[in-house]
Amino acid sequence: MPCPYAYNSPEYQAAERLAGLAAAYISGLDEDSQVVLEIFPSAKCFGQKVQDIDLLVFFANYRKEEIRSEKTNTLIHSFCASFEVKGHSPSLVRFEGNRCFVKYNDSDHDVTTQSDGQKYSIKKYIEKNSLSKSSPWITNFIWLERVQCSLIPKSQNNILGSDVTWGLLLEKVALLSSRPGCNEVCCFSVRAYMANTLAVFSNVLVPSKIDRKRLEAITRSVLDRTQQQYAEKLGRQLLIFRGRGGTGKTVRLIRMAYQAYDEFGLRVVLLTYNKALVADLRRLLTLLGAKDSVGVGSISIKTIHSFMREWLLALGFISKQEPDFLEAYEEYKKTALEYLLAGAVTQEEVERSRSTRSRSLTWDLLLIDESQDWPATERDLIYQLYGPKKVIIADGVDQFVRGVEKIDWRANIGVCESQIVPLRKSLRLKSSLCQTVGHFAKEIDYANWNLEPLPESHGGKVIVVVGDPFSKKFHSKLVATARDDGNKPIDILFCVPPGWVETSADGQRRSKVGKQFAEWGLECWDAVDPEQRDEYPTSVEQFRIVQYESCRGLEGWVVVNFALDEFFSYKQENAKVSEEEKNDIFYDEAEAALEYARKWVMIPLTRAIDTLVIHVSDPGSYIGRVAIDLHRKYPDSIDYYEF
Repeated sequence: MPCPYAYNSPEYQAAERLAGLAAAYISGLDEDSQVVLEIFPSAKCFGQKVQDIDLLVFFANYRKEEIRSEKTNTLIHSFCASFEVKGHSPSLVRFEGNRCFVKYNDSDHDVTTQSDGQKYSIKKYIEKNSLSKSSPWITNFIWLERVQCSLIPKSQNNILGSDVTWGLLLEKVALLSSRPGCNEVCCFSVRAYMANTLAVFSNVLVPSKIDRKRLEAITRSVLDRTQQQYAEKLGRQLLIFRGRGGTGKTVRLIRMAYQAYDEFGLRVVLLTYNKALVADLRRLLTLLGAKDSVGVGSISIKTIHSFMREWLLALGFISKQEPDFLEAYEEYKKTALEYLLAGAVTQEEVERSRSTRSRSLTWDLLLIDESQDWPATERDLIYQLYGPKKVIIADGVDQFVRGVEKIDWRANIGVCESQIVPLRKSLRLKSSLCQTVGHFAKEIDYANWNLEPLPESHGGKVIVVVGDPFSKKFHSKLVATARDDGNKPIDILFCVPPGWVETSADGQRRSKVGKQFAEWGLECWDAVDPEQRDEYPTSVEQFRIVQYESCRGLEGWVVVNFALDEFFSYKQENAKVSEEEKNDIFYDEAEAALEYARKWVMIPLTRAIDTLVIHVSDPGSYIGRVAIDLHRKYPDSIDYYEF
C-alpha cells in the first residue's frame, strides 16, 4: 500500500484486512510482479465535490494463469474499485431493496448515494489528471464491517459483509463490472495505462507560502475562552463580524469553523454566493486535513443555491430533476417561507426532513459569508430552519452589490442574543498598499472609507499599467518578483471583466488571459469556466484567473486587475439598485449607478497582500484618469508602465 498513511486509522486497518484477503486467495501475491494490487486508504480526489474515498483498489493479473469467478466463470483480469467502509452494528443498518442506510445520531444516512457519488468523482478526477485523459470503469462497493453476509439482501447489489472473502469480492466484481455479452472484466489490459492511472493518486496537494500563512491564521485559536468573550456563547447567540474588504471577515469565519470542528467536534457549514470562493476554501480545508464527514464533526462549504435546493427538495417543494430551479428560485423560497410561517409545514416535518438527509441538512453552526447581500427570504428561511443562535455572519458593511434591499440580521432578536464584533484593521493589505487604496477611494469620492493598516505590516506597492496587457516582459518580471519573495504562481490572482471571457464552439468558456497563458505554455485555473470553478486548483504552478464578480473573499500576494476601467463602466451601465433605493424621494439614477460601480471597484482593490496591479485599457477613461493622477500625486508608492 502506498505510504504514508495514518496506520491506526479505520481506513488503513480496512486496507490491511482487504490485502490479507487477497493474499490468502492468490498464491504468491507478494512475490509475483505479474500480479498488481494497489490499495489507497483515505484516497483523495482533489478538487472534486466528493473527494474522500475510504479505500481505492487497483488490481490486475498479468500472469498466464487466469483468475475466474466461480459462479459465472467470468475472467477477472483487472479492475478498479472504491470502497465506502462502515463500522455500524446490524441494529444501525437497514436496507430498502438493494439500497443501504445507516444511522448517525438517530438520523438515516443513504450510503448507496454516497458510494455512487464517489464513483463519479473518481472517474472525473482520473479523466482530468491522467495522461490518457480517460478513466477505467469504476466499481463502487459498500463494506459493512460488522454485518455478516447472511444479513445482506440476496438481490443484486454492491454491498459486502464482514465475513467477505476475496472470492466473494470477485463474484461481485463479475456481476457489476462485466459488459453484456462479454465474459471478462478487464480495465487495464496495458500496464502503462495502469501505471499512469496509479500515478494520479500518488499526487500530493502542496501548500504555497501564502497557504501556509493562511493555515497558521486559521489554526490560531480564536475560541480561547480567556481571550474571546463570544466563544462562551458559541451556538447560543447570533454573532456578526462587521468590516470592510480586507479586514479578514472570511478568514475569521473559516477559523471559527475549523476550531468548532477540530476542538468541539461540531458540524459546521459555510454558505456563500461565490462559487470561486467555495473552491478556494475547499482547497484550504483539504490542506488542513478537515473532512466533510457524516454523523461526526465536519466542515462543508456550499453555495446558498445548492443549500436551499437541498432543503426545498427535502420539504417537497421541488422534484429532484427540477428543470427551472434557478429561474423560479425566488418563488420557491417565498412559498417555502409562507408554508413554514403559517404552520402548513410543521417543525415535526422539518425535523423528519432533516433526519432523512442528515449529511446535507444537520448542522450545529451555520456561517454566512457576505451577509449584506442576502435577501430577507434567505435570512428568514435560515432562522426558521435552524434559529438565529446557530448563525455566525460576516457583514461587509458597504459591499451591497446584488441589488437587494438592506436587511437587519438582528431584527426581532434580543440584545443579549446577538453580538457584533467590529473589524477596522486590514489583515490583508500591507500598510503602503492599504494607504494607496484609501487614496483611490478618496479620488473616486467613495464616502467613509476608514480601513486602517496594521502598524507591523510594512511595505506593499501599486503598479498602474497602460497599453498591452500581455506584454511578456512585464508578466515575466511580475512572476519573477513573486518567486523571489518565495511565492508560487498559485499566489498570483488575475481578475478579468465580462468582456474578456470567450465561449468556444463547444460551449467551453475561457478568459483572454487563460488563452494567452496557454500559448505561453503556462498552467492556469481559469475559473471563468463553470466546470473549472466547481473544482479548486491542484498545483502550485497554476495561475488563478477569475471574473471580478467572483473575486470577493479571495486574495493573492500579487493581484492583477485587468481592464479595471472596463469593469467599472460595465457595472455602471448594469447597476442593480434595490426597490428601496428607487423609492427614495432623493433617488438619482445616474448617481445610484455611479455609487454601485464605486462599491464594486473597491472589492478587487482589496484582494492583494503585497502587490496590486491596475491595468487600464483606456487612459482617458474615468478609472484611467484616476489611476494616472494617483501616480502623479504619489510617485514613490505607485509605479507606472506603458506597454
